[in-house]
Amino acid sequence: MNVSISFECKSGYISRNGTIPLTLRITINRKNNYLNLGRKINVDQYDPRLKRIKPGIKGHTQIVTFIKRQEVKVDEIIHELERTGQTITFKRIKDEYNGVTGKVKSNDFYEYVEAELIKEKEETLIKESTLKGYEKQLNILKGFQKRLSIHEIDEDYLGKLKKYLIPKYASNTQYHVFSFLRKYTLRLHKSGEIKNYPFTNFIVGQPELVDINYLEPEEITLLHDLYDSKELLKYVKKATSKHAQDFHVGARYQSTLQHALVACYCGLRHSDIKTLRREHIQKNYIVKQMEKDRLGKKKTVRIPIKSRLLSLLKLESKSGLLFEQPVQENGTTNNYLKEIFKIAGINKHITFHGFRHAFAINSLLLGLKIEVVSDILGHSELTTTQRYARVVDRLREKEMDKWDGFNLDVSKETNNKIIAMLPKLSAAESERVLDFIGEITNSSNK
Repeated sequence: MNVSISFECKSGYISRNGTIPLTLRITINRKNNYLNLGRKINVDQYDPRLKRIKPGIKGHTQIVTFIKRQEVKVDEIIHELERTGQTITFKRIKDEYNGVTGKVKSNDFYEYVEAELIKEKEETLIKESTLKGYEKQLNILKGFQKRLSIHEIDEDYLGKLKKYLIPKYASNTQYHVFSFLRKYTLRLHKSGEIKNYPFTNFIVGQPELVDINYLEPEEITLLHDLYDSKELLKYVKKATSKHAQDFHVGARYQSTLQHALVACYCGLRHSDIKTLRREHIQKNYIVKQMEKDRLGKKKTVRIPIKSRLLSLLKLESKSGLLFEQPVQENGTTNNYLKEIFKIAGINKHITFHGFRHAFAINSLLLGLKIEVVSDILGHSELTTTQRYARVVDRLREKEMDKWDGFNLDVSKETNNKIIAMLPKLSAAESERVLDFIGEITNSSNK
């Protein structure tokens, strides 16, 4: 096994106060990992080209001496792992360096999870939004039981927790609490800290499908016609006091509707529409790295540009922008959309993100393959797209319910109208019509 150690700071990770962490690069079989040494320096004290502390700075000798000591310490850890015949992994090196022996420092579950979250955040293994969600779920668990040992988490505990959550929290919140708890108890079980895995026979289930507000094809057409008519440009917000002035808001309404319709025809998020430029147009495709990522891995989407979408883009713009007006912030955009819907006579609460939903659902209704829709939306997993497919299935079921209320009975009025038409038919045709009416009537009366 090839293992090497060298000093190298990740100069791209600059904190708000202009500092970067001191790190050692540990290469195991050509795979690099970075060990945080627990100290920081100002970014201008590091030479990224030569990968060293700049000479002549204040405290240069002390910093270099500290780094050398850490290199020796890590080298001794690697030597001991080799001597004892253990597989050398970055996690083992890091645990030994930080004084972790493979055992959690405390049996307190909350302390364990909080320490794990700090590590995951430092190593960018967890997103900020996910971290906030986990902190919320941790607080819910603390509300149920103030102190919790890792050995107390068993099926009995899970059952009591479920009874506590049901009257207090929505079903999706319950699901997220149990998913969070399952993640870290599984980690404890795999590391040997707890013998029995409590979720072996406990079913967490699946999150409920929240109703998705979206636009139907007729409503999309109505909005596009409104955009083409340029009627929105006439709108003026009247002054609310004698000291204020009338505000010509029509141009902003028009551009907001333009941006939303683009999202409706290509499925991009607000953040991606906001950063969309001419350079992202390659032949007849939008080729763009999405702003929202999954654990630091940004996905690039390729979206075919069809006629409706093309009619909304300014491909000849000299500025490089695809819209004449900039995309407003999300809150402002949604406020404008609320007013636009009133003008269009659409009685729905649809945010900008609802236009992305509209793209997904209407694409599936039009018969596009779910794999294609998933790829255009930039979903990392097909299961994310399948929630739209479930919405489409519910729509189909709702429409098919109409068959249950379909009445095959022929009214006397209808019967008389048909009989009045009979003289215009031949004798044979009239006989066939009367026989058919009789069959329907007899069938519906059974």
